[in-house]
Amino acid sequence: MNFADQAIKKTQEKGPLVVGLDPHFQFLPPYLWEKWVEKEGKTWEALSHCVLEFNSLILQALTSVAGFAKIQVAFYEALGVPGMIALKETIDEARRKDFIVILDGKRNDVASTATFYAQGYLSQLEIGKRLTLPSFWNVDAITVSPYLGEDSLQPFFEEAKKEDKGVFVLARTTNPSAPFIQDVGEEKVFVRVARLVEKWGEEVMGESGFSSLGIVIGATYPEDMRFLREEFPSLLFLVPGIGAQGGDFSSLRFAFRKDGEGALITISRDIIFYYQKEKNDKGWGFEEKAKERAIFYQERLREILK
Repeated sequence: MNFADQAIKKTQEKGPLVVGLDPHFQFLPPYLWEKWVEKEGKTWEALSHCVLEFNSLILQALTSVAGFAKIQVAFYEALGVPGMIALKETIDEARRKDFIVILDGKRNDVASTATFYAQGYLSQLEIGKRLTLPSFWNVDAITVSPYLGEDSLQPFFEEAKKEDKGVFVLARTTNPSAPFIQDVGEEKVFVRVARLVEKWGEEVMGESGFSSLGIVIGATYPEDMRFLREEFPSLLFLVPGIGAQGGDFSSLRFAFRKDGEGALITISRDIIFYYQKEKNDKGWGFEEKAKERAIFYQERLREILK
């Protein structure tokens, strides 16, 4: 099934919330860290096992509540080989639990190298003329950077098309200095990026009326989000910036079309580490607190969509 159609179907079943598995190490439940230190000492392996168990408990608790998991690669790469094993096992666990998995890797390079990113994450590796290996990571969608231009994005678009996967291109990011580059030009850079994605997306339109190619647009820039939704009704929006990054929740209505479709709202720390709000020193039951918070956000999103 076309990725956009999968995403819209999932939002209709469970809601548009995307839970970010961004396991900031300093916020992990102390009881989990102590458990793994006792087993393996203060090692990369211990921290990686701690992250994996944390993710597994979050995914288990949220299975009935949310349909999307966004995994930020930086936390796993920081742990070296043990972290990459934890990343793979987290992806597999999320897919087994029927989450749509978005890898937040912000990848890109010159076209010849970007092809390997695209094949490795989205489709299959071509070896020689006849031999192929399936994607090792096998995620449903990936975030990519447009800075190198259209030819660097083309491999991601083409590989995604082969396997009905999704690509989200950074357009308007949440960070304060984003306008320094993204506002340049008579037609601003972030608008030009969206226009490029729209053009390529015409080849992968779903029955839902959305393209499998979308853009990342931060909730911290609500007027830009409103403009982009009006200008590009067929693009899926991946919207970070709510919670710890300070985006205005009410502005999220601008991300959706009038039919209430088209946006995936990603929230990370304010869900997975919500246990800290109750001064739970050891972190026991953190997964149930995450579930409560995820339900809260899904309900608020439904109110906005009404």
